Amino acid sequence: MKKILFINIFGNGHFNPTLGLVKELINRGEQVTYIADESFREKIEDTGAEFKGHKDISNLINKYLNSGNIKPSLKLIVKFKALIEEILEEVLNSKEKFDYIIYDLIFILGSELGKILEIPTICSITTFAVNEKTNCFLSQFNEIKPKIQKFLNSKIYIRFVKRLQIKYGIKFPSISDAFTGMGMIKIVYTSKYFQLCGESFDESYKFIGPSITDRNENMKFSLETYDKSKIIYISLGTIFNNSIEFYESCFKAFGNMDAKIVMSVGKGININKFRSVPSNFIIRNYVPQLEILKSADVFITHGGMNSTNEGLYYGVPLILIPQSIDQPAVANRVVEVGAGIVIEKDKVTPDVLRQSVVEIFSDNEFRINGEKVGKSLREAGGYKKGVDEIFKLKNEN
Repeated sequence: MKKILFINIFGNGHFNPTLGLVKELINRGEQVTYIADESFREKIEDTGAEFKGHKDISNLINKYLNSGNIKPSLKLIVKFKALIEEILEEVLNSKEKFDYIIYDLIFILGSELGKILEIPTICSITTFAVNEKTNCFLSQFNEIKPKIQKFLNSKIYIRFVKRLQIKYGIKFPSISDAFTGMGMIKIVYTSKYFQLCGESFDESYKFIGPSITDRNENMKFSLETYDKSKIIYISLGTIFNNSIEFYESCFKAFGNMDAKIVMSVGKGININKFRSVPSNFIIRNYVPQLEILKSADVFITHGGMNSTNEGLYYGVPLILIPQSIDQPAVANRVVEVGAGIVIEKDKVTPDVLRQSVVEIFSDNEFRINGEKVGKSLREAGGYKKGVDEIFKLKNEN
């Protein structure tokens, strides 16, 4: 039995794909300590792992990256600094000795921490992997690069970096190094086929596909009575899901369509405030996404990597409305492989939504191409393949 340290400092899209990996590691006899946002405690402890919580700052980071402000707020810098130091103190002052470390790409000190602890490092990449060939993805990164650089150039951050270098001998990586992943191996939760420029990555990148597990979630409503109707599933994820205007556009687009619409609106929306909800809509704050996707005929999504992988895993054509960060690159890749349609977020109207769904339903190539990607994702091996690769590394060290 080996002891594994897993560090993850970001939100659902970075966290959910790792659950299957953690469960499988434990099933194979490993002991896992998982450091993450306190809101994930229950899900982590349900896997059998030991949980150590920290405060969530992902919303602050997202607000900054999506704002028009180039200068980061003092609050963000202070909280980010405190979070990093909290994790380092927790790990480096722990009496527990770990055999290897798995860390999310956003925790940019994962590789350095592994060097200090003198243990193998594994980087968990929940979006597309990045190298010099993935120009489409890098163009999106270049849009937020000035903000990241401004953050790193702040006096508070510079003093913090120097202090950690003196105290622990930690060398902070450059932006380019940080976002290409620096672990001995990199676990990437998509297939090499769907990955941008997949053939350009070396053998240290392990494309295992999405980590699909049985989440044991009760759907609380049935789709069995809609065998003859198309099923449209709508979800903008957990971050960009607070647009009442968008949901109202969906009512106008699909209210008279011969289809059943399942719409997940997130925890921040009071469903009772919707007026004149069409009878063919099922609206919930949360739905078990994987269960819906098994029956869906089209998935309208923000284009987050996790949701996109899950939709394509079941061969569901996508209509993508990318919001920020990596989502435009993910959406463009879906179009490249012929599995969906992109609508720019500023051009969403009831007519455009309806026309896009009609196009998906009338052209079977979207379904065929979605199935092709889905086959590649299913055959990539999932969390079992991921653990196989981790064990290979473990046995070599």
